[in-house]
Amino acid sequence: MRVARIAFGLLLALVGLLITAAGGVAAFWLVGPDNTVDTGAQSLASKGLAVMTAPDLIDRHGPTLHVTATAAKPVFVGIGQDIDVASYLGGSQYTRIMHFDLPATFDSQQLTGTVAALPAPAGLDWWTAKANGPGKQSVGWQIADGRYDVVVMNADGSPGVDAKVTFGVEIEGLFGTCLMVFGGGLLALFIGLLLMFVRRRRQPLPPVPVVKPLNLQPVMPYTPPADSPRPSSVRRAVGVATVVLLTATGCSGIPPKNVSQEVTTKPAVTLADGQAVMDRYAEVRGRVNQTRDAKLAESIEAGPRLEQSRAGAFISRKLDPAGKDTASADSYEDIEIGAPEFAAYPMKFVSTAKLSTDPTRGQLGVWERKNAGSPWLLTHAVFPLATENVPPMDGVRMPTKTDMAKLPLLPQAAGGNLAQYLSEGPASKQAARFVASTDLTQVLANRAKDKQSQVAKDYISTVTDTFRPTGQPTVFIASNGDALVFLNLTEQFLQQVEPGNYANWTSGAVSAYSKNVKYYQTLRQDYLHEVAMVIPPTGKTRVLAIRTQVVGGGGS
Repeated sequence: MRVARIAFGLLLALVGLLITAAGGVAAFWLVGPDNTVDTGAQSLASKGLAVMTAPDLIDRHGPTLHVTATAAKPVFVGIGQDIDVASYLGGSQYTRIMHFDLPATFDSQQLTGTVAALPAPAGLDWWTAKANGPGKQSVGWQIADGRYDVVVMNADGSPGVDAKVTFGVEIEGLFGTCLMVFGGGLLALFIGLLLMFVRRRRQPLPPVPVVKPLNLQPVMPYTPPADSPRPSSVRRAVGVATVVLLTATGCSGIPPKNVSQEVTTKPAVTLADGQAVMDRYAEVRGRVNQTRDAKLAESIEAGPRLEQSRAGAFISRKLDPAGKDTASADSYEDIEIGAPEFAAYPMKFVSTAKLSTDPTRGQLGVWERKNAGSPWLLTHAVFPLATENVPPMDGVRMPTKTDMAKLPLLPQAAGGNLAQYLSEGPASKQAARFVASTDLTQVLANRAKDKQSQVAKDYISTVTDTFRPTGQPTVFIASNGDALVFLNLTEQFLQQVEPGNYANWTSGAVSAYSKNVKYYQTLRQDYLHEVAMVIPPTGKTRVLAIRTQVVGGGGS
């Protein structure tokens, strides 16, 4: 029995010694009171634009990740979703950390590409956490479930990264757990030593009875009864060892594995970032209006919206060289954002807002970003009346085949129908397909009036007005199933000149393109219309707003 107790005590003491050493090293060397274990400063360099971690390297969530970088140049440290980082660095040369082994061994991969400088990373709105500037820069971020990358770059986006980087993971209660393991190891070591070196006291034998010589019998040694109490030292030692083992291996301290590593979609923009995009647009748009600088407009607009802005700036410079009639820009109030989910760039979102300069109308626009390194640009913008029922922004998504199959007609067909309706006028058979909205009715009335006034001139024989769809519609599906459609129409208003006569443009926006030039066959005005419409699953198509701009003119 004593040999078994010594053997068990030796085993328990060795286990306790190992646990004590592991707990002490973890508590006082690896972790510390801040609950953080880190790699120490590691030299990370790349001839390319960045050093980044592979998305599957951060495969657990819950703890707080700390990243600190120092470099001779101003340095940027950022954490972002892999969708954004991959788009931002796509096509560029950079270094990717593929694997990490404790205590601080990194396996990296060099990805080839261009070394042209990228837009400064700090100015981009999609970073989950970021720090930027000279000297030491640090970020802390509670790791979320998903695919995220850590990026270290030069602050100006230039190639040639060379930085000292420290990665640390802070797990709440880790230091206390290490102390518990350390204390449990000491306790196991102490109990093991007790079992080895402290002898168990034997119970005294009962007194030998005195008998007469004639009846003397051999005295047998005392044997305790089978049900008498046994020493409990072994039982206590086993219990303590079990508690220590459970404490050291408790699963509650292990961060959970990510479950959405394969889910690679994200909203195009957050509400706060969408509002910031619109605020910046209003500020730059004000400068565009004052300077009539079409080049500056390219930093905030694209597509048909930019085409209309260029035309407007050209006409303003021609007809108002002194800039006396420049307009101020609207500011936006009560902004709402409809941000669909995307798996890759380009991304789009739709916005609604009230206008500070016109309470009777609101803004309805489409914004697009080609890649993560480019700015958000306004591609469509119309101003529906406040009385128009614009679909809700919450739950807006990009259309699927199922969504499109539920519509009574495709957006391209609706655009063709609208072009035919506007070309033929109120008497068109296409009128039955549309709700008589205010803007639609106004355009029809204006064009009918224009035709009538021009034909009344003795030098004009006939007038033709032709609308055509141009480009591909942009479609969103609202939560109520309505299709919110943005499309563009060109218009050519053509006047035939009576034989033997001539005509010319003398005033109006079209005269910026051709003034006092005599034309003997035709006069021509070119327009670009931005249109927003709603195609419901049932019922007629409803035009929300039409925005018109003269974009050319002349004759033959």
